[in-house]
Amino acid sequence: MGFQFEDSGIAASIYLALYTIYLIATIKIVYDKGWRSIYTSLLIFGIFRVCGQLCGVAFAKLGYKHYQWLIAYLVFSAEGYFTLILTSFHLIAHAQIQTSGSSWIRPTKKQKKQMIRDAKTWREQLQAKIPITTIFHWLLIPANAFIIAGGSMLTGQTPGNMDQNVVHTSKALRTTGQIIFLLQTCIAIGLAVFVYAFQNLRHSNIYSIFLTSPFILVRGIFGILSIYLTKMNYYDMSNYTENGLNPHFVIYEYVLATTMEFITGVIYISNYYFDKKYSRRCTDDQLSIISDEKEDENDTVSPIEKMETHSKA
Repeated sequence: MGFQFEDSGIAASIYLALYTIYLIATIKIVYDKGWRSIYTSLLIFGIFRVCGQLCGVAFAKLGYKHYQWLIAYLVFSAEGYFTLILTSFHLIAHAQIQTSGSSWIRPTKKQKKQMIRDAKTWREQLQAKIPITTIFHWLLIPANAFIIAGGSMLTGQTPGNMDQNVVHTSKALRTTGQIIFLLQTCIAIGLAVFVYAFQNLRHSNIYSIFLTSPFILVRGIFGILSIYLTKMNYYDMSNYTENGLNPHFVIYEYVLATTMEFITGVIYISNYYFDKKYSRRCTDDQLSIISDEKEDENDTVSPIEKMETHSKA
C-alpha cells in the first residue's frame, strides 16, 4: 500500500494491527464472560481504536483533500480515551462487588433505596440520591462533548484565514474537556488507592489500575499539552507539510497517546485471567453478605407466593 504520508501511514498501520489483535482477544473474552461484564467496555474501546486507526490509514493514503478521515480519527481517539477512563472507575466497583457482593461506589437501585431510608441528615440523603457514580458520569459525558465540539469547530479553517474567535472558543472547549478527563483519571486512581489502603480491598482490578496509572496519566497530560504546544497540536497548520504530517508530531501522537492507551487497554483486559482466582478468595464473611442480600430479595416474595411454592413441592 502506497501512502502519500509515509510516516503517519506506517505508524497508523502498525497500531491498526496491534489494536486488531487486541479487539479479537477482547471479543473472545466478552463471548466467554457475557455482554454485561466489565469487559464489554474494553471491547468498545477496542472498536473505537480500530476504527480510529483505519481512519488514520485512510488519511495517510488519500491525503489532505480527504481531511474528513483525519477528523474521524480524532473523534474515535477521544472516544477511546473516554471509554478507558470510564472503565477505570467501573473496575473498582466491579472489584467491590466481586469480593463483598456490593459497592458503595456504584450501588444498586435496592441499595440506593435502603441508603435513602437510613439517611438522617440532608448530606446523607444527598449522597444516597446522587452516588459518586452518577457524579462521575455527569462530569465525564459533557467533557467528551466539549472535546469533540471544540475539534469540530476548526473544520474548514485555513492557515491564512483563521477566525480567531473560533480558534479561542475551540481551545477553551478542548482545554475544559481535557482537564476534566485528567481530573476524572486522578479521581479513579485516588479511589483505587483509598479502597486498597483504607478498606483493605485486594483484587486484580485494583492492581491493574495502579499499573496503568502512569500510562493513562501521561495520556491525560498530553491531551492538555497538545492544545498549546505547537509540535503536539493536530490543529496547528505548521505540522502539515507537502510530505504529510511532521515526523516529530507523529512521534508525539503515537508515543504519548496511542501507545499509552494501548498499554492501558492490554493491562485492563488481562484481568480476565485473574478474575476466578480473586473470586475464590472471598472470605466466609464476604460470602455471607452476598447470601444475606439474596435472602433479602427472597423476603420480598409475598407469604401467599411462598405457600404456593411449598404446596407445589
